Amino acid sequence: MGYANLRELQTALTTASDIASALQSAPTRRDADQLVDVLRRALTAASSLGAETGPTGCAIHPHGAVDPLYGDPEDPLPPGYGKCLLCNDRRRRADAHHPHPRPHAHAYPLRRRRLSV
Repeated sequence: MGYANLRELQTALTTASDIASALQSAPTRRDADQLVDVLRRALTAASSLGAETGPTGCAIHPHGAVDPLYGDPEDPLPPGYGKCLLCNDRRRRADAHHPHPRPHAHAYPLRRRRLSV
């Protein structure tokens, strides 16, 4: 059980409690979806408490740093990104740097002209 997993569980449960306390007598679908998302995050954190993978859940960096943007609803991570800050940083650098675009394939073959001598 890592400190990061325990802290994530506590944060998710506190958030779920705050959302549940603020619900009106007739909650909207958005309110219910928000509560379900937070409870799923709490369930994931609770199930990872005994896991040996470490706080990041990463096979390469099991005890690395957790990305601070993980689980941030205002600035979510792109699809495919996990909790590992090191792997996410590598993905960000790869996404930001495209050295040479691939040439476009032509629908027809290019013909070379013969030069008359």
